[in-house]
Amino acid sequence: MSTSSIVICPPAPGEPEGLDYEELADEFEAMADSHGIRMFTVPTVDYLAADDIRTQRAHWVAALAVGISTAGLTAPVALVLIGAAGALAPAVGFSQRASRRAVSGYVFVDAEVPTIGGAHEDWPDAPVTYLHSPQAHELNVNQARLRGWNLVPLADAAPNTISAAVATLTTTL
Repeated sequence: MSTSSIVICPPAPGEPEGLDYEELADEFEAMADSHGIRMFTVPTVDYLAADDIRTQRAHWVAALAVGISTAGLTAPVALVLIGAAGALAPAVGFSQRASRRAVSGYVFVDAEVPTIGGAHEDWPDAPVTYLHSPQAHELNVNQARLRGWNLVPLADAAPNTISAAVATLTTTL
C-alpha cells in the first residue's frame, strides 16, 4: 500500500517537555515541499487541567481523528507518533479504520510502545517503523525489536534528523 499522506501527530498528554513541536512541524513542512509529499501536522490539543490522564488521552485521540477527517487527506495515511503518543497508536489506528481511512504505516519516534493484549489484539494493522535516537528509552526499543518492527537508529532527536529519516521512509510507507 502506498502512502498518499503523512500525518504528524501532536504531543500526547503526559509528554515531558523537550521536543520543540513547532520546530519539528516546520521541518516536516520543508521536507514535504522538497519531496512532493502531502503532509498534515495536527495542531496541538488543549486539555482541561481538571481532567485525569485517561480523559485527556481520549480527547487527544478524538481531536486527532477529527483533524485528520477534516483535513481532506487522501487515504492511505502514514501516522508519525512521537514519545507518549506511541502508546495511543492502537486507538488512533482504530479511529482511522472507523472513518474508513486506511493506514499504510506507523512511524514511532522515540515513542512509548503500546501494551499487548485486550483491545489491542488486532493491532498493528499496518507495518511499524521505530526511529530511535540515543535518548530513546531502552525498554521501548527492545519491545519494538521483539515485536519484529523495523528499527532505524537516529544520530540524535533533532527535528531536522527526524524529518530527514521520515523522508527516506516515504518510499516504503
